[in-house]
Amino acid sequence: MNKIAPAKKKKDHNYNNDQQDAPAQIASQNAAEQLEKIRSALRALRDAVILLNEDDGLEWWNQAAQDLLSLQPADKGQSVFDFIIVPEFRQYYQNTTLPNDGVHIESWRDPSRYLKCELTPFGDEKLLFIYDVTRVQHLEQMRQDFVANVSHELRTPLTVMMGYLENFSHQPDMPPQWRRGFELMTQQTARMNRIVNDLLLLSKIEIEETHEFNDVDMTKLLTNIYDDAQAYNQAYKHTIHLHIDTYDGLYGSEVYLISALSNLVINAIKYTPKGGNITISWTRTSDGCRFAVEDDGLGIAPEHITRLTERFYRIDKGRSRATGGTGLGLAIVKHVLHQHEAQLQIDSVEGEGSTFSVVFPAAYVRSAATS
Repeated sequence: MNKIAPAKKKKDHNYNNDQQDAPAQIASQNAAEQLEKIRSALRALRDAVILLNEDDGLEWWNQAAQDLLSLQPADKGQSVFDFIIVPEFRQYYQNTTLPNDGVHIESWRDPSRYLKCELTPFGDEKLLFIYDVTRVQHLEQMRQDFVANVSHELRTPLTVMMGYLENFSHQPDMPPQWRRGFELMTQQTARMNRIVNDLLLLSKIEIEETHEFNDVDMTKLLTNIYDDAQAYNQAYKHTIHLHIDTYDGLYGSEVYLISALSNLVINAIKYTPKGGNITISWTRTSDGCRFAVEDDGLGIAPEHITRLTERFYRIDKGRSRATGGTGLGLAIVKHVLHQHEAQLQIDSVEGEGSTFSVVFPAAYVRSAATS
């Protein structure tokens, strides 16, 4: 008896295709769910988040941004500059390089509020974060006012103490056992006076919203700094060179520039062993102009370099006190350079020396050919 072979089951091509497409569908569904979770998280943020397209138009925003800018659904596609009407924001947005630290602005709707705007790349688009930093701004203002007021109040009693100590120290009939004590009190009072003066200068730089900028003759300014350095150098016996390779000047605050650049030169003198070599230079670069102080002194270990501009930070506290340092000099330098949008670069090898360089951007350079 012949057996009849069972009929072959036809393949269901649609079924197989569905099986093959299933992973892609699941992946797409998971991606959509993840995207929705991200959007939900952004909506819940108390800080404003705005997605901007390539034309600076509004693509998406969360509830905080809607409340801050009074946005409506019909505003989608409108330029962000129609809603944030602050010149500092436009300048930041159009001239900044991403990523960055953002810009602080005063609220255009409520002058008592302060905002921080921060852009970050997001594919071909940009994300704009807006934070309310009013409380932080007020705390910073309180700190600045406290430092300025305390420093100012200390100035008068310190001046009186210094005067009396100096008079007593020069009395010919002073007992020898007292003379050493008065000398130490005079030294420490003078050091405290230097700290107070530096704190007042730092507070003034921080608090002033506008600064008197003019065209500065850098050749003349650096020559004066060099002459002052030679006078200060008498006790150290260094060889100091001045190289001026361009007569280009700067647009800036001459008083503050003298303070900052002199500070770098004096530091090189103080922290280089006697008989060292120090070179001060002013050169033109492709990005602007460069001021540099190079020494063959003690050098700085890498772990200290990033912290040098912090207030009161010292590599060696004993050495700093012995040289009369206040720990505020490089903090002053940092703030002055920030005013001029300049960058401080520190290159150092421990035991071989250091180079402190300042690059001033082309926008602040005044060419000698046109001046």
